[in-house]
Amino acid sequence: MPRVLVVDDEPGMRHLIGQSLADHGIDFEEAANGEEALRLLCQASVSGPPYDAMVLDIVMPVIDGWEVLAAVKSNPLWRDLAVIVLTGHATSQEDVARISEYNGVFVEKRGAFARTLDVIIARLLGG
Repeated sequence: MPRVLVVDDEPGMRHLIGQSLADHGIDFEEAANGEEALRLLCQASVSGPPYDAMVLDIVMPVIDGWEVLAAVKSNPLWRDLAVIVLTGHATSQEDVARISEYNGVFVEKRGAFARTLDVIIARLLGG
């Protein structure tokens, strides 16, 4: 069964994303900030197979999504992790390009983003 790490500082967003994953039969864990995410990634790397994907918010306390994304893509154990980047804040063309450089998929938290996220998750994980 695929495993996804959901990283967002908003509990309601983690719940919404988690429900979408559960609807696809996907196991998930949650982190409320980048520091928790990196800790969970380290634990997963030691205790068993790593996550298959990560849904990552950009604007978070402690360690932000940009730092998490850089750490993930610079670590050989995590480099191939599929990352879906979420943000509710205006994103510049430079930000979108930066996400693309890390092979991330960008989704804005507005409109029908939950439906879009559903489709991306299903395609990334073969669901």
